[in-house]
Amino acid sequence: MPLTSFDDLLNEQLNNPQVAQLYEQECQHLDAAIAVSCAREQAHLTQEQLAERSGLSRNTIIRIERGGTSPSMKTLGRIAQAMGKQVQFLVVCQFMTS
Repeated sequence: MPLTSFDDLLNEQLNNPQVAQLYEQECQHLDAAIAVSCAREQAHLTQEQLAERSGLSRNTIIRIERGGTSPSMKTLGRIAQAMGKQVQFLVVCQFMTS
């Protein structure tokens, strides 16, 4: 029996609209997690320092950085402002041909 690659398995599962929606939501959580974590580290701030500067709880910062929640634009704005940065919103359109 031939082995199936992860990419093939993922593409097969993404044909299910419910799976595709959940996958997209998880990707958004992880994108926010990576962006906040990297920006915080570049600013040489601890999670506690970022929480204090942004007026958010440390637990909120932790949940965002772990991908446990998808922060609102307002929350991202507070975090960015606390680091002297700006939030940029990018819409990417992908067209698939069959």
